[in-house]
Amino acid sequence: MRILVIDDDHSVCEVFGEFLHEIGHDPVITHTAETALDTLRAERPDAVLLDVCLPGMSGLDFMRHEAVRSLHVPILVISGRATESQAQEAMRAGAFDFIGKPVALRRLQEALACFEAPAKASTKDAKRKTEEAALDRRRAPRAVLSLPVRIREQNGAEWESTSVDLSASGIKVRGNGSRRAAGTATLSITLPESETQVEVPSILVRADDEGYAFAFKDHGDERLRELHALVRRTMGASTVDAESHVRILHRIGEAISATLDVDEVLRIALDALTHVTGHEISSLHLLSADGSTLHLRGDRGLRPRLREINRTLAIGQGLIGGVAATGKTLHWAHVSESADLLPAARAAVTQEGIHAFVCVPIHSRGRILGALSLGRRTREAFSESEIALVEACANQIGLALQNAQLYSATRRQLEDLMSAEAQLIAGDKLSTVGKLAAGLAHETRNRLTAILGQAELLLMGSDDPAKSRERLHTIVQETSRAAQMLQNLLRFTSGHAAERHPCRLEDQVQWVVELKSHQLRRDGVKVVTDFGKVRPVMADEGQIQQVLLNLVQNAHQAMAAHKGERVITVRLSEPGGQNVRLEVLDSGPGIHPNVLPRIFEAFTTTKAPGEGTGLGLWVSYSIVEQHQGSLRAVNRPEGGAAFIVELPAATA
Repeated sequence: MRILVIDDDHSVCEVFGEFLHEIGHDPVITHTAETALDTLRAERPDAVLLDVCLPGMSGLDFMRHEAVRSLHVPILVISGRATESQAQEAMRAGAFDFIGKPVALRRLQEALACFEAPAKASTKDAKRKTEEAALDRRRAPRAVLSLPVRIREQNGAEWESTSVDLSASGIKVRGNGSRRAAGTATLSITLPESETQVEVPSILVRADDEGYAFAFKDHGDERLRELHALVRRTMGASTVDAESHVRILHRIGEAISATLDVDEVLRIALDALTHVTGHEISSLHLLSADGSTLHLRGDRGLRPRLREINRTLAIGQGLIGGVAATGKTLHWAHVSESADLLPAARAAVTQEGIHAFVCVPIHSRGRILGALSLGRRTREAFSESEIALVEACANQIGLALQNAQLYSATRRQLEDLMSAEAQLIAGDKLSTVGKLAAGLAHETRNRLTAILGQAELLLMGSDDPAKSRERLHTIVQETSRAAQMLQNLLRFTSGHAAERHPCRLEDQVQWVVELKSHQLRRDGVKVVTDFGKVRPVMADEGQIQQVLLNLVQNAHQAMAAHKGERVITVRLSEPGGQNVRLEVLDSGPGIHPNVLPRIFEAFTTTKAPGEGTGLGLWVSYSIVEQHQGSLRAVNRPEGGAAFIVELPAATA
């Protein structure tokens, strides 16, 4: 074959030229599309090997040139920047096949073999385009029909036969004795009932014992519409490629189970529908929050003009808006004929050659969430099985949206719960502050009384210098004690963002004991500390202080009316492993067995009405849990209760 090679890379052309010579072809090398056009006009090649990126006119523009299209030369496109969109654009422009660089020479040889024919050069012309047409015909659904067919060959010979089967892309007719069919012919097919004759230019793609298989040359020919309708009526339903349909649904199902990202699910769904089944155009719209408009959330194959038209659609207007309003599937074999198509969309659809169209609603729990649309540029209408597939995909997408909405709602509820929990912790802290402030007020008044008394005695002036110095020293001590009590209270009440860092529990225990010391002394409660050697813990100091204050205060209140010895023991130890243990033990009456199992539940209290909120231990449990620790309560065998906190030790 005479093969025209068009590539601006001289080394690539040299490789292709040597290889084509080696396998018996005659290469003609050019480096620009403009030079190639001159070569085409001089002598028509049998095939073209075309690079996409060329200086000056691009490979795609070369294929669209009228001089190239009129010759019907099979073109094999190669590209160093091979992408799916570029391949689709090349195929739409008329390419026979698309190969990305680096090109495997065996793959190139296989592609070129499709152009070779057993006949001589006189039969090479239009037949080299037949391989792709034959592939389309073999894949297309066929109806078994016996129709009168008259074959008029290019050389003027005519003969009659009957059809074996008919599809949307071709026909097979019975052989007629020893007659040998030519490469191209015009078939005159007589339709049943109406006796209408449809004349269709065709190409012979195969001959066998059953007869001759012809592929229709122009699938966009208006004369084929009646044949398409006849095939659909005869078959009832098109053959279903069940395997590819299952693959699509499986892929979308996997996406739903793997992610809660709605955009990712939409992307995978559109990719699966367009890539696996070969549909050229798809779009997905979701309803706005107020239900008045549809917004384009994803598309495949939409050109800029049509994408802009479809970016925002009013509910109830146009084809897609109507589906979203009614919740009913809509499909057209020739969408430009629909009266509901918006004027701007009609112009774009006509310009881009979109024919078959289907739009299905996306449902979830009885609500319409949007619409999924698919279109194709061929005149073959969507079959019932394909429409069912799109509806199933829309249901999967509805499920994904429902899952995402549930996740978002759950996330918001969790955040609200955490906010409420934080408010309860803050409220409990205020309650603790109130109790501390009540005790501190009494103690502060005592300190002020002592300070005021000593000052008045000094003013009387009846003391000797040594006694006066002693009174001044007492005033300084009492003032310092009052200031320290207020400072401790302010330190506890000061607001700060939770921040965890290595924290020594010994320091926090000492601080809490000092803060409570005046109240404990007043009620005759003795505090014993037993500190083993322990590691720091990773904690927020303010929250740990709140837990300790709650536990010490509970122990204090439990022993308020106890007639025996009143002792609070605070013990630190390491039980082994990664935790540090803190125990608050009291010598009080213990916890009632009926209350013990729910001691950490909110609003559980053993105090008299009005004396407690029942939130202190619940808040403490929550704080410890947030620190990845544990808090439990038990009754001691020797009497009294024990509250045991375990917190993870800080790592180095």
